[in-house]
Amino acid sequence: MKKHLMMLVALLVALTIAIPAFAAVEFKYGGQYRTRWISQDNFDGTDDAADNKNFIDQRLRMYFYFVASENLRVVTKFEIGDSTWGQDTSRIGPGTGGGVGADAVNVETKNAYVEFGIPTTPVKALVGIQGIALLNSWIVDDDFSAAVLKANFDPLMVSLGYIAAQNNDVTSENENIDSVYLSLDYAGAQVGPGVLSGSLVGFYQYGHNTAVSADLGTLATPVNYFSNDLLPDPFIDSNGLFDLGVNVAYKMDWMSAYVSFVKNLGSVDLINDDSVDYTGWMIDGGASFFCGPWTVNVGGFYTSGQDPTDDSSDIDFFTYPLSTSKYFSEIIGGGIFDRFSVGHTDEFGNIDNQWAGYGTPSNLWTATIGAAWQALEKTKLSASYWYFGTAEDVVSGYTRGGRELYDDTIGHEFDMYLTQGIVDGLTLDLVGAYLITEDGYTAAASKDDVYEVGARLQWNF
Repeated sequence: MKKHLMMLVALLVALTIAIPAFAAVEFKYGGQYRTRWISQDNFDGTDDAADNKNFIDQRLRMYFYFVASENLRVVTKFEIGDSTWGQDTSRIGPGTGGGVGADAVNVETKNAYVEFGIPTTPVKALVGIQGIALLNSWIVDDDFSAAVLKANFDPLMVSLGYIAAQNNDVTSENENIDSVYLSLDYAGAQVGPGVLSGSLVGFYQYGHNTAVSADLGTLATPVNYFSNDLLPDPFIDSNGLFDLGVNVAYKMDWMSAYVSFVKNLGSVDLINDDSVDYTGWMIDGGASFFCGPWTVNVGGFYTSGQDPTDDSSDIDFFTYPLSTSKYFSEIIGGGIFDRFSVGHTDEFGNIDNQWAGYGTPSNLWTATIGAAWQALEKTKLSASYWYFGTAEDVVSGYTRGGRELYDDTIGHEFDMYLTQGIVDGLTLDLVGAYLITEDGYTAAASKDDVYEVGARLQWNF
């Protein structure tokens, strides 16, 4: 009895000591829940019934913050989904759990990092798996294993980071992908009636012996050290991509405008002493005008492409480091229903990236105009028109003799949205989108228009 009493006393003493330490850590949380109904057809540009999709999916994101002070916190973010209702092909892995009985092993770690201030300096360090987005997603926008230093010299923020994008074999550097970047973000200064702000970014990716960024197919998946068809030698000695980007924005009471520019630099060196250069570039600009409940926007972007008739082996199409997710329109640009990437398809309806849309737009240009009307406090209507074309010709079909035909037109996209607030921040979005396809959308003979309709129920908490 005495022994048990002593153990109880020891436990109480330990709790007494620990409770102040627990109390010193503040716990915060947040997240997002959504359910979507999606119906779409002809995304591959053909009238083949095999690409008709109808489904419901859901996703839950949970954010947990452990805050010791303004100088120290740990951030964790977890995700369950996107789980497709009724899909029961597996119960282990991302996106599972939609079948009867559920019980899936499907929790993903999105972020897990520590953020702390360095004493007597304006510098904070972020170390761990974290989200990084640079230049409006035109350079990178994803979750990375990274170490970042941020120094706040108000109104200037200086960020210096290292990203370990790939290190599958820790005994060899051949397949490593390592990146460093410097970002200067100016919060803004009063210029005339508005505020002028901007960013300058330099991003270097060393792909070692991999073909990363030399092929658009490498930008979202692990890559090996073999080259793609564009490069004349089967082995790469070194692969260095440098992106230099700038963004300038101006905002006043009745309007806002911006322009962004990124230039691909660097080269891929082959073991036979040949070398190919990164020469791609992009420019993006737009403006929004505000008048009471109305907002009108105009804009567009241009990304360079690869000329199929040019004998040069340089990488002329605008490419990206690993990796980003650039959104714009609903069908070609991902929009609200971002389950599937869109790009040029071959004669069999398979994506071949002669032009690319959502995620990594390349060899693509667009001009857009749109408007939004805040009809009621919780009711918003919006619509937009997008014209899409290619910077360089792509295969649009074949003659009876098998000769390739080329074109540079993709199509006209029309998007419409109704956003309705329901209760306590819960919103319902109704979406309708239609793309009138033109010859450059696909090389398939059975071309057809693309449509997408659906709804999204979402709560950010």
